[in-house]
Amino acid sequence: MLTGFEALSAASAVLQVISFATDVAVACKNAYYGATTSQDDLQRYAGQMSEAVDRVHTRCEQMRNANSKFASPKLQNIAKECKDATDKLEDEVKCVTSLQAKGNLAKAIRKATITAWRRKKLQALEESLSLHQQVMKIELMSHLCSQSDAIYLQQDASFGKLDTDVQFLIGQIAQGITEVKDLVRREHVATRNAITQEGARAEAAINSHTDSQVLELRTTAETKRKCETFLQSLKAPRMNQRYNDVMDSRDASFNQVFATYEDMKVMYYADSDESGHSTDGYEPGHDDNSEDEDASGDDGDPQDDDDPEDDADTGDDTEEIDSKSYEPSEMSSNPGYMGDMGDMDNIYDSWFSFNSWLKSDDKLFYIQGKPGSGKSTLVKFILNQDQTRDLIQQWSPNAIIISYFFWKIGSEEQNSIKGLWCSLLYQRLQDQEHLILNTLQQFHHLSLHSEYHDWSIKDLQDAWSSLAKLDTRHTCMFIDGLDEVRDQDGFSKLAQSIQMISQLPRTKLCVSARPEAQIVRWLRTTNAEGILLEDLTKFDMLQFVSNRFRPLLPTSQVSWETSQDLRGKLVDKAQGVFLWPHLATRSIIEGIENNDSEDMLFGRLNTLPGDLENLYIDLWHRMNAKSPVYVETARRYFRYVLQDPGYAIPIGAGQSYFGSYLLPWIMQIACAESLEIQEKLLRSKCMVELTEILRKCEETKASIQIRCAGLLEVRPEKTYRHLFKRLGDNSNAFGQVAFIHRTAHDFLTDTEAGQGILGYGPLPEFSTATQMLNGLICAEIVLVSEWPLSYTNVSIIRKIVKFAERWGSESLPLATEMLDSVRPLYDRKSIRVYADAWIPPDPFLSQLTRHDLFDEFVISRLATETPPVSATSILRRGWALEYGGMSRRLFYALINLGADPHEYGISYSPGELPFVHKETAFTNLLLSFIFPSKNPSNYRKDEGDGLYRQKLLETLEIAIHMATTCQNLDKAVLLFARIRDGSMQILNFKQAPVEITVFRSTFSFAVFEVSIQFLLLYMISKIGGDLINYVLALPQAQDVLSKVDNPLVKIRYIGLPEATDNDSEKEISSHRTFQRILSPAPMPRSDIELLFGVDFERPSRKLCVPLMRIEHSPDIDIITKYVNNNETEEVDAEAMLTSLAAENLGICSLEEAGIMPSYEYLREGRKNKSLSWKLFPLTMGRLEAAAATREGIEGYE
Repeated sequence: MLTGFEALSAASAVLQVISFATDVAVACKNAYYGATTSQDDLQRYAGQMSEAVDRVHTRCEQMRNANSKFASPKLQNIAKECKDATDKLEDEVKCVTSLQAKGNLAKAIRKATITAWRRKKLQALEESLSLHQQVMKIELMSHLCSQSDAIYLQQDASFGKLDTDVQFLIGQIAQGITEVKDLVRREHVATRNAITQEGARAEAAINSHTDSQVLELRTTAETKRKCETFLQSLKAPRMNQRYNDVMDSRDASFNQVFATYEDMKVMYYADSDESGHSTDGYEPGHDDNSEDEDASGDDGDPQDDDDPEDDADTGDDTEEIDSKSYEPSEMSSNPGYMGDMGDMDNIYDSWFSFNSWLKSDDKLFYIQGKPGSGKSTLVKFILNQDQTRDLIQQWSPNAIIISYFFWKIGSEEQNSIKGLWCSLLYQRLQDQEHLILNTLQQFHHLSLHSEYHDWSIKDLQDAWSSLAKLDTRHTCMFIDGLDEVRDQDGFSKLAQSIQMISQLPRTKLCVSARPEAQIVRWLRTTNAEGILLEDLTKFDMLQFVSNRFRPLLPTSQVSWETSQDLRGKLVDKAQGVFLWPHLATRSIIEGIENNDSEDMLFGRLNTLPGDLENLYIDLWHRMNAKSPVYVETARRYFRYVLQDPGYAIPIGAGQSYFGSYLLPWIMQIACAESLEIQEKLLRSKCMVELTEILRKCEETKASIQIRCAGLLEVRPEKTYRHLFKRLGDNSNAFGQVAFIHRTAHDFLTDTEAGQGILGYGPLPEFSTATQMLNGLICAEIVLVSEWPLSYTNVSIIRKIVKFAERWGSESLPLATEMLDSVRPLYDRKSIRVYADAWIPPDPFLSQLTRHDLFDEFVISRLATETPPVSATSILRRGWALEYGGMSRRLFYALINLGADPHEYGISYSPGELPFVHKETAFTNLLLSFIFPSKNPSNYRKDEGDGLYRQKLLETLEIAIHMATTCQNLDKAVLLFARIRDGSMQILNFKQAPVEITVFRSTFSFAVFEVSIQFLLLYMISKIGGDLINYVLALPQAQDVLSKVDNPLVKIRYIGLPEATDNDSEKEISSHRTFQRILSPAPMPRSDIELLFGVDFERPSRKLCVPLMRIEHSPDIDIITKYVNNNETEEVDAEAMLTSLAAENLGICSLEEAGIMPSYEYLREGRKNKSLSWKLFPLTMGRLEAAAATREGIEGYE
């Protein structure tokens, strides 16, 4: 045998050990999740793993004895570490077989804790094996055997004498295969198939395993709903807005990207017999750009209006041109056409390198270009071409393409690293239900995520890394605008994320960016291939200018030759910046339309500055230099657009939510500019005719286009045009006004000339913000008046609050006027939180209670209403978790107005099933201290933070005051809890339904009955610090403390983690059962203190220690002991909640609360087998019958 084969033999054996050990770890972990792997099978798998270890030992000995020169110390170390891992796995196999017998209730709870701990050990082993696998790949390719070495070894006479696994390894390397999973000979197919059939392998990927519970859930409608909810939590409003706003790829002139060499020669050199007027249009097949873009947009069809976002736009003043219909003879006959064409080969080579990258294994490719050179347009063009997918599928037939467009002047989700991760994860999980379920199985807490703001970057990265192991598809990503990441994140952090993505298997990225120094340095370190866009687009710009000129030439006095000369000079002057000819041609076209002489046209061209900044200045002076009035008008428009970059207002109609509309709207600006409209709508409370509003909108649109020198454009709102069908052709009143390009924004904000145009200062900003808010309120009044069923959400109220907080006391009178204007819309539900109008809204003033700035406004408005009902409702909701409390001053003012902190009311939001939460201000305040999340009061703050200390002091004082008037401190309320990894987490009432409805293989669920005095003592204990001595020394506090010496806690129900048979077809969520404690006894005080982490005798020395504890927690032991000491019976979810509601413990049914959905709403739920109908058929049936009776539905049974 040739010297050197011994090392490869040892390497092959090590790879087999890693592969077998991974399979055994997976089988063990799967068994802990409830799969039915038999003891004999597990032991057989372990035996096969042991045989592979013996081969490693034998071959490593041969390697050492053959020739020390070829002995690899690193390989020997990996072999030793793999041996240690297999020893641990053999111990796990023994443990699995001992835990598979069923036990009683207490054992079931104990098992959930033990197995969770062991799953963590197995996960660590898997990760260790994965690391060894990656090290082996590097060692193998870098030191032991390159592709050329493998080809050479195959030709050696000793090759045929090698073991088959070694021959297979060398053969794979010779073919250029580098993925470790493809280098291991599949000698034990039977073992792999057995694990697959038992549910231990999902999608045939190493380390991807799904238990039977998750597989069953995949078949249910409820599972689909949960997957959709999870997906929606990743989707931010207008997630694809930047993509949609970039110039439509059908209008882009990038025919060279996928052109063959012959195609490109035709483009550059083709001639015609008719000297510049040929009709033989060249239309190569690769120019068909009419892709359906719905899949890439989030709001339907992408906007078709012209928008040169990093692109070449056709503009607003010409008809739409088909970019593929140019005539090749134009190019050859034009004396100014590209001059020396010797650079065609370089251009072809650049595009060829990109095409080659698409189908290669190379990880990274970059597109670099000046501002305005067309990077974003190119990326969008590439995404929409069939050729892109065809080439990528040569890399991998199952490859998917996903993308993200950074936008610096957009919203947080459009320019942040978090926005990038959310978008990529959303696209990867679309239509991949099994991957979503696997993700939720591995990261249980993610099931509570319902919106973008619930996500952390760590959660997103963990989920992505997990998916990289589960998802067998290859992924090609296009990330546009690296330079546009927001300043708070910075490029360094973005580069780390890109590096993390690129290092994962089956992944490649194409990125685009401006040539900023930091980015250029980073690209050099990656050794990636790339292109410099401004060197490649001259031909495309020529096409673009031709398209702009062509409609004018038949009716103009300009000769064909002159138009071509103008075109060539325009493109030469652009210096590769696609945006420059877009702006500059406007001046030339204006001259052509004015019948300027040819000399005058060239004079116009020669006077145009060659860089964007000076071009913007020139265009500005041309438009506005003659009139200070024009200057001031344009200034206001610019300030309006700079006010709320990326801010969106949701709009819906009836029970439907249509989407979020980006501000500022044309109608908003029209109303902001018209003091007459504001006077009528906001002060006189009169209506303005719709025709008058629309006339103002058209005038405003025309003024923006004329006065703003092309820096702003109006983007028609086409996506939801059916919502505005009563506006007919004027639906663009809700179109967005935006900068034509980021360079226009940067020109105004970052240059001395731009600052001079804006005339910035504190007074203009305050005035602009005032006018824009008034304009938005007027626009919303018009909207809900013209469409009686339409509505918007409470974003407008939040904007008014932010306005007042930004400008302080000087803005307060204006802010209160605005609030008075929007309140009638809120009261008639034209402004609301939820789409369903039957959900009772919170009092309008409760939207303001957390903001001390509005205390006087709340008090003054309440003084004119009917006390004490309004004051009580506002006090109660003010202490609800979502509102976060109120100031001491407002609390006592509400008490003086007759508010009762102990009067019960209801709280309901979608997702809480057919039951609602009954609450008082006192219970809301106390419960806010026991929830481990969603409330800043639950986390330790800086003890030197005086504001925080003062807030805690006031809150405790308010709680003591409420306690003095409470007639029954022994009154009981409910707490819902989740037990995981032995530790307990208290859930708020909105989180509880998630735990009620779905089986958890690692979670237990408990319902506690606790007394008010327990909650009060808990709060006192948790606040801690020196604050407590001051408050508790007060006489009323002493009186309260003398009454709270007997905290009550009982466990009423418990739901256990359960596994189901692999072949079960039942719908799990509709059969969830719970154990009812038949005669629950109060917990001993010592157990209460241990379970909730408090000491009632000695309050905490620190400020507000959070409840949740993860490590070394005794929670599961206390609960186990309690359950063992009580008799239980099994009940379903409906029996549990119905029984609790009957005991008046803080919940009741919708029907009992007087909340009545429409009959149609309930009937649809029944038809679609909604979760509420599955879990609570009797309760829902009664509700449906009541709705039918109320609405007079005939024939209802």
